[in-house]
Amino acid sequence: MKKIYQAVTIFMFLCFLGSQINFTKAISPGVSPGNEFFYDIEYVWNSTNQSIVIPEQVLDLNNTDFYKIKITEIEEKNVSFQTLWRFLNGTEIEGTGNINLETGIAGFGDFWAIIGGNLNSGERIHPIYPDHVFINETQVRNYGSGGNRETNLVDLTFTYVDPDDPSRYYVEYSQTYFDKQSGMLVELIDKTVYTDPAATETLTWKIKETNIWVVPEFPSGLIISLFMISSLIGVVYYKKKNKINTQQIFPK
Repeated sequence: MKKIYQAVTIFMFLCFLGSQINFTKAISPGVSPGNEFFYDIEYVWNSTNQSIVIPEQVLDLNNTDFYKIKITEIEEKNVSFQTLWRFLNGTEIEGTGNINLETGIAGFGDFWAIIGGNLNSGERIHPIYPDHVFINETQVRNYGSGGNRETNLVDLTFTYVDPDDPSRYYVEYSQTYFDKQSGMLVELIDKTVYTDPAATETLTWKIKETNIWVVPEFPSGLIISLFMISSLIGVVYYKKKNKINTQQIFPK
């Protein structure tokens, strides 16, 4: 009986390992070195309790000019990047970061919102990390110069309870939209509702510009070819019209 139990355990482990290997093969970076992404950041606080003091660091979020991510290196499943946080007064904060797409673990840096490219609804965003977070659905959303983009939505809700006072808790509602093709963050809506004191805060990130959404230009050769074709059509039309007018004036 013990041998049977061991055999079943080994079989289950091999099945689990095989599933992780399959998931690993499915994850691949959708970004490339040189890709740049610029974001707007906004913070909104609502509360009837006027005695609450909002930290200055939080209020500074609304003084953001842009937050920039530049992909610097891709090594298998690891993505490295530089960050530049620029404020309206010209102040800048530079940094670097690294994230593993299989685990979602950031080696260093604060930015985490990069997942594998071309994931589908129902697939895990971090296949070998036990967070079991899935793509909820794929939606088409408009992002300015990018036009209509397929985006992968990760919709999560968290509840945090004060262990010393269960009546005090807050609920966080987080909706994160990733560009399906690249796996990069395009929009984050993070809303937290507090019970004591009663308050609501909302943090949003939204992409404003990226160099991967450049509108393609017509090749110069194609423009010349189209011009030659249109010119030829014009010449044929002119000759045909002139021939008709000549026949009308000088009938044979």
